Amino acid sequence: MTTAEDYLAATDETGAVAAAVLMDRLTERLKAADGSAAQLKERRAAAEAVAEIAQEAERPETVVNEALNNAGGAAQRSNTKKDQITDAIRSATEEIRLERSKADIGLDEGYALDKYLETNLVRVKKYESTDHHADPRYLWEFDDNTAVETSSGLPYEWYEFWKKLTAATDKQLLPEFASEEIGDPDDDPQYAALSLGPESRPWAKDNYIQCISDLEGDRVTHVETVGPRTEVWEAVRNHIARSRAVTDLSAAIEHKAVHVTHTDEGDLAEVWVPTAIINREADEHGVEPHALHSEVVARGADSDELGGEKIAEAKRAGTTTARFWRLDAAHDEVPAPDEVVDELTTSTDSLDSVEWGGSDE
Repeated sequence: MTTAEDYLAATDETGAVAAAVLMDRLTERLKAADGSAAQLKERRAAAEAVAEIAQEAERPETVVNEALNNAGGAAQRSNTKKDQITDAIRSATEEIRLERSKADIGLDEGYALDKYLETNLVRVKKYESTDHHADPRYLWEFDDNTAVETSSGLPYEWYEFWKKLTAATDKQLLPEFASEEIGDPDDDPQYAALSLGPESRPWAKDNYIQCISDLEGDRVTHVETVGPRTEVWEAVRNHIARSRAVTDLSAAIEHKAVHVTHTDEGDLAEVWVPTAIINREADEHGVEPHALHSEVVARGADSDELGGEKIAEAKRAGTTTARFWRLDAAHDEVPAPDEVVDELTTSTDSLDSVEWGGSDE
C-alpha cells in the first residue's frame, strides 16, 4: 500500500523544492496506477507527504502553494482532473494552515498593504458636515503615528491609497497583499479563514473593495462638523428671530425689512427675507449665495408656493424694487420674527432697517 513515506523517500530536498519533486513523483505513480482506487491512494499519499514537509517548513504556505501550482501540470501529464489533486492537498494541509498564526503572515521583505491596514490601523475618523450634499472627510490613524486625510473615494482605489500611505509612514510599505501568499482566494475554500483579519475581510487585490469597506465600518468614529453653509443659515435664522417684521409689503420693500404673510387662520405662512440680508451674511462667512440657496432648499425651508428649487422673488412698490427669499414659516428651522407690525413709520422702525444695510441685488 502506497504511503506518504514512499513519497518522502523519493527526495532529500526540503520546503517548496521538495513539494515540486513530490508532484513529479505523483505524476509517474498516477500513470502507473491500476484503476481509480489506486489513483486515489496515490493522491492521498502525496498530499500527506506535502503536509509533512509543510509542517517542518519555516513558511508552510510556500510548500502548499508550490504543490498546488504544480498540480495542474501533474494532472495534465497523468490525465487526471486537477481538482482531485488540489482537493487532496488542501484537505491534508488544512489543519497545518489553520494552526498557523495570522500574525505571521507577511512578506520576506517589506510590509504588505493588507497587513498595515489590518494590523496597524487604529481608527478612521469620519468628519460629517452639517451641510447638506457635503462629502465627508476621513482621517486614517495608525499606531505608528501616521495619519492621512482622504476623500470618500480614494481609499477604495488600493494603489492610490498605497501611494498616499507609503508617503506618510516610515515603514517599507509595499504594494502587495501578504494574504495572497497563503493561496488563491478563488480556488481555496479556506482562504477567508486563513487570510489576515476576520473571514469578512479575505484580503486580496480582487477583494479589496469589500475588505476596505468592512474595515472602515469596523473602526470608524463619527465626528460632526459645522459646515460653512450651516453657519450662514444660522446667522440668517438669528437675524429673523431678532427682527421687526412687517405685514405691509410696500413698507418691507421701502425699508428692506423682513416681511411676513399669514394663513386664512391667522398663522404665519411665510417669512420673506430681503436678499440684501442674505448677501451680507453669506459674504461675512465666505459662502456664495447660491450655495446657501442649495442648502436651504435641501433642508426644505423654502416656500412651496414658488415651485421647483426657486427661492427668491422680486417685488415692486412705486419706483422701488426689492428681492426677497421666501421661507416656509411652518418649517422647524424658520423662526418667527421677534415682532410683527402692520406698518413701519417711526424713526425707530427706520433705524431698525438700517441695521441690515447694504443695497439690494
